[in-house]
Amino acid sequence: MSVVFTVAACAGRSFALPPPEVRYPAPAPIRSVDPGDRYVVALIAKLATDPLFLHAVQTTKGTVSYDSQIASLSAALNTTVTMDLSDRDFHMHTVTKSPEGKTEKVDIVVVGKSVYARVDSGRWKKSSRTDFERSTTDIRQPYRLVKNPAYLRYVGLETIDKQKLHHITAIRDLPFLSVTGLAGTYTLLDIWVEEDGTPVLMKGTFTTVVDYGIEITGTAEMRFSKFGGPIKIVAPKN
Repeated sequence: MSVVFTVAACAGRSFALPPPEVRYPAPAPIRSVDPGDRYVVALIAKLATDPLFLHAVQTTKGTVSYDSQIASLSAALNTTVTMDLSDRDFHMHTVTKSPEGKTEKVDIVVVGKSVYARVDSGRWKKSSRTDFERSTTDIRQPYRLVKNPAYLRYVGLETIDKQKLHHITAIRDLPFLSVTGLAGTYTLLDIWVEEDGTPVLMKGTFTTVVDYGIEITGTAEMRFSKFGGPIKIVAPKN
């Protein structure tokens, strides 16, 4: 460029260089706003409600498998958990069916500063809530299935059990946590919600590995009602 200016000066006349051409990068593609995104956002807001009140029935079915050089095993998993949740108080009723056909029922009531538990129709046993919560996770977490709306996609309006519901699906793996403490990964997850985002039905496929390399794969279905309450938890009478 200095050479050009020198030549121009020697010629005794002004000389102006044209402005350099600026090449701007092409604009990034703008993601279109799906009208169904509002249902995704509404669902996230509902799941994040604090305090949280709901009635839910979760059915988990799967296969428990273990394979090593010493031994291998495979067994069916079938558990139904009925939950009445009122913020941090709850009544959880669990029914577990063994591969041999035996059924075991467990009730846990957490209210105030106390925990009450019984197996089948046995007597209630009372203990301290503080001791109980030291060994368990926050009971509300299994119902807060997802926190980021970017992980979900709106599918459309569908009829489920004669009810018009909005179908939302996960677009990536999500953490799986059962109310009984089983943790793993949802490889598929679909949720159906009402117009205001209130969840009604959830269906998912999960996998997890527990102690000693025991793998559990299966399906989980959760049906919600009384979302937002009111729900009152009372201590058992006997």
